[in-house]
Amino acid sequence: MRRFALFLFAAALLLGQTARLDDGRLDPSWFGPGVAFQPSKALGFQWLKPNLDLRNRSLRLRAWESVAWVQGPRAGKDQAFLSRVAPGLPADLERGLKKGLKGALPVSTNSGDLVLVARVADALGADDDYMAVRPMTLSFDLKLVDGDSGEVLAAFHDTITGPNTDAISYHFGRWCEAMGRVLAPAAAAPAPAVAQALPAPPKSAFDLEGALRRIDALGRDGLLSEAECEALRKKARDKAQAR
Repeated sequence: MRRFALFLFAAALLLGQTARLDDGRLDPSWFGPGVAFQPSKALGFQWLKPNLDLRNRSLRLRAWESVAWVQGPRAGKDQAFLSRVAPGLPADLERGLKKGLKGALPVSTNSGDLVLVARVADALGADDDYMAVRPMTLSFDLKLVDGDSGEVLAAFHDTITGPNTDAISYHFGRWCEAMGRVLAPAAAAPAPAVAQALPAPPKSAFDLEGALRRIDALGRDGLLSEAECEALRKKARDKAQAR
């Protein structure tokens, strides 16, 4: 009984740690089972399928899902902030992703066997009080999905802050560029093996003395006339000089 209680406690503790990822703004259930996020300096939280291989694939950017409001409905100022920043997010994503990938993976909004799904998880606008110091924040989720099987291949979450919508857009574009750099190695073809020419086999030295001895032996045995022997001796000497 005690062991079972300890098991429940450990499970609850793990669930609690998961729920607190990014102060509760990261909802693992949206990404599906098997995604184990790790903190990332550049991307907040990320997960890549082990041995991820994106070679000879193409990426389709799907239309953004509706905002999730994972921490509950927000005030009007938060929704107003999101309505200002949200229209530019798809273009910022496409532009930054292409810049980070540097052509390693084709990116399109209408075709591709890989699908990138994105959504805003939460947003906080500036306070009405001009004396308030709280910055604007935008939390978002992205997952890379195999278009045929639906398997999640990569997952990302982060929260960015800024004093205004322009700053948020700028930071989001830089974030998307960093994500492209993370995915690029999995999409790049392996470097072709450099063919190394085999060294030419060394020319074997011509044994002139041995050839002359064999010619003389054939003459002594009566198999060659003296004229034939002399012709062969000349060829042997010419061959030795050529080498």
